[in-house]
Amino acid sequence: MSRVQRLVLSKLPSLSASSPVTSTLIVRLFNLLEGSDYSKIAVVAVQRLFRMPHISFNSEEGRYQLLHHLRFSIDYLRRAGLLDEQGKPLNLFGIAAHLYYTEPSNLALVALLRSGVIHKICAQPSLRLAKRDFILLMAHLFGRRLLPSACVKEEYITEVVKKSPSMVILPPLSEAAREVLKDQDREILRIFTGYALTYGSQHDTDLGPDNVLPLSKRNMSGTTEDEQSPICHHLHSTAIRVVARSLFVANSGHDDHFNSVHDLARTARRGMNLNEHLIPSFQDITAQTRRGDGNYALNAYLLDFYTHGQVAALAAANAIRRGDVWFLLEEFNLTLMTVRGVLEQLLQKKSASGKNDSADEEDADVDSGYAPVEWEEEEDSEIQEQDATRDSTYWKESELRDVSSADKRVFEVVNGALEEFHEKFKAMWA
Repeated sequence: MSRVQRLVLSKLPSLSASSPVTSTLIVRLFNLLEGSDYSKIAVVAVQRLFRMPHISFNSEEGRYQLLHHLRFSIDYLRRAGLLDEQGKPLNLFGIAAHLYYTEPSNLALVALLRSGVIHKICAQPSLRLAKRDFILLMAHLFGRRLLPSACVKEEYITEVVKKSPSMVILPPLSEAAREVLKDQDREILRIFTGYALTYGSQHDTDLGPDNVLPLSKRNMSGTTEDEQSPICHHLHSTAIRVVARSLFVANSGHDDHFNSVHDLARTARRGMNLNEHLIPSFQDITAQTRRGDGNYALNAYLLDFYTHGQVAALAAANAIRRGDVWFLLEEFNLTLMTVRGVLEQLLQKKSASGKNDSADEEDADVDSGYAPVEWEEEEDSEIQEQDATRDSTYWKESELRDVSSADKRVFEVVNGALEEFHEKFKAMWA
C-alpha cells in the first residue's frame, strides 16, 4: 500500500464491530470523497472499507443488506440537510462529523439548528437566560447521565440537594425541542421501515421461510398433511401478511407498521440483521424523565457546574465520582468548542460570500442550516450586559456585515456560554 493510500485510510473514522456503519460515518466518507474530488485513491479506500469482514458480514447476504442500509442512510442524510443531491456535504455536516462519537446527539443538534429552536433560545432579550437555556439544551444532548435511584428519593432531596448549590435533577427538555426531535424520529422510522420493507420484498427468497424460533432454533413449520383442512385454510386466508415483521410477532396481531426504531430492530424477521444502534433515533432524548415511583431522572451536573463552578458540590450532591469529574467536564468543554468552531467557520464563509441570508429566510434553512428568528428589543438591564459581552466575540461588527443579526446572536450566545463554562473549568485545574 502506497504512502498516499495510507494517508487516505488514516482519514477514515475508526470503526467498531458493534456499530460499523453509522449515518455520521457515511457523511464523513462523502466529505472525504468530495474533498479529494473523487480521486481514484479515495474511491478505492472507501470501497476497501466496505469490503472489510466486520462491515459486510463476509457474505453476499450481508453485502446486500449493507447496500440497502447505505441507500436509505443517504436518503435520511439528504432529508436532514447534511448532503445535497450530488452527495456534497452541506454546511452543518461539520457538527455531525466532528462529534461523530456522540451519534445520535450530534444529529439532534443539527436538527435543532435547522428547525430554528436554538435561534429562538438565543433570541431572548436576556443574554444570561439565553446562555443558561442553551447549556440546558446541550446537557440534554451530550454527557447524559442518569441519577442513581437513591438520589431521586425525597429524603435525599431534603437532606442533600436543598443544602447544595446544585439542582441535581436536570429540568425537562423544552416542548419546542422535543416536538422537533419527535418529528425527526418519525421521519427516521419511516425511512428505515422503507429500507426493511424494500429489502424484505426484494430478497424474500434469499431470506428463506421465517419459521425458526430465534432462541431455541426450533423449526415451527408444522406438517403438510393438514394443509387442506378447513382450519388451515381459514388460518391462511385470515393471516396478517408481513414482509419485515417476524411471523411469530405477527401472530399477536402486529403488521409492518412499527412504533419505534427499537420495535423495528427487535421484531424484524429472521435473516434481517437490523442493529438499532446503526439507525439514528432520538427516542432516549425525548423520553420524559421524572423522579420517584420507579422513574428515572437526568443528572444536572453540567448545568450545575456552569451555574456555580464548584467541583465539591458535583461530588457531594450530584453523585459524580471525584475522579470522573475532570473527564466529564473536559468532554463537554470540547463539545462546546466544536460547536463554536463550526459556527465560526459558517459565519466567516457567509460573510466572505457577500450573501445576506436574512433576505430570504425560507432558503436560509436549506442553504446554511440556519432559520433566522427576529426578536424585539426591550429596555432591559440585560441589554447592557449584551453590549459588554459583544466585544469579547471573535470579530468586529464590520467583519460580519453580511451575516444576519439572528445568526450573529446565536454565535454570541454559544461563544459566551463556552467562555463562562471554560473559565470555571480552567479554574478547576489552573
